[in-house]
Amino acid sequence: MTNGVGSGTANGPVECPRCGAADTVTVANATEGSGCAHFAEGTVIALMAGAAGKYYADERNWPWLTAVGAVVAVLLFLGTIAVVRSENRDARRARSAVDRAAAAGTDATHYCAACGEASSPRDAENA
Repeated sequence: MTNGVGSGTANGPVECPRCGAADTVTVANATEGSGCAHFAEGTVIALMAGAAGKYYADERNWPWLTAVGAVVAVLLFLGTIAVVRSENRDARRARSAVDRAAAAGTDATHYCAACGEASSPRDAENA
């Protein structure tokens, strides 16, 4: 193919040999977790939202802004937890797919989130 999809390049997009999806990612990108970094970012943003509510409540003499800032901070923190849990779940699924591929004798280099399987560009060439 001329557009690079399915070309078997190690770093470029590779078409999934099972479902045909073209948005596969490398196994390293699918299994590495950045949950700690996202948790830290979300916590800092939530704290900033709470502090901003308190600051503007004091500056403008609107005490209800403190409650608004607190609610926004809690919602941001809950959203952060949801994102981290989702990333961890996705990484576990990818690791499981890589393990299944290794058990089947495939040296998996790409993971397809659409079908939840790991494959190698050589799988597409042999299909």
